[in-house]
Amino acid sequence: MVADDPVVMDFLRRAMVARIATVSRNGRPHVNPLYFVCGNGKIYLGTTDRTLAALNVKANPRVTILFDIESEPDDRRILRIQGDATVRTDPGLCRWYVRRDLRKYILSRRGLRNSFAHARLLPAVRRFVTSGEKGVECVLEIRPEAAELLGAPKQIATQE
Repeated sequence: MVADDPVVMDFLRRAMVARIATVSRNGRPHVNPLYFVCGNGKIYLGTTDRTLAALNVKANPRVTILFDIESEPDDRRILRIQGDATVRTDPGLCRWYVRRDLRKYILSRRGLRNSFAHARLLPAVRRFVTSGEKGVECVLEIRPEAAELLGAPKQIATQE
């Protein structure tokens, strides 16, 4: 399956969180959930240059990203995309990403519904966002090389 396959594009349109797997300079794996947007045949994830995801991509550009569709619990498939990532700090791309991110996560019908449903969490979110090391805003730009749609895992029977 290729990354521009209509099934892949539809899956990415409905997914809300990317789980990016990176490997550090010393070979230690790391998985991080991030917001994402798609454009120009690439996948873009927003972060800062001091996160493990960005530091690991600088050391080793090979990444795997997992997507699922949280809003559809009956669809338990997972989309796995592999490719090469680049840490981009150019202001034009970062502004483009923020605009697309706002449209997807805040200004969309689903984003507004989620914001109202979780309004009580806004103080905690604000504390979290302002608590860490700042770093320079950056975007991880992923050039997909392969995509695979994985079926739902089999249920494991438990004895009671």
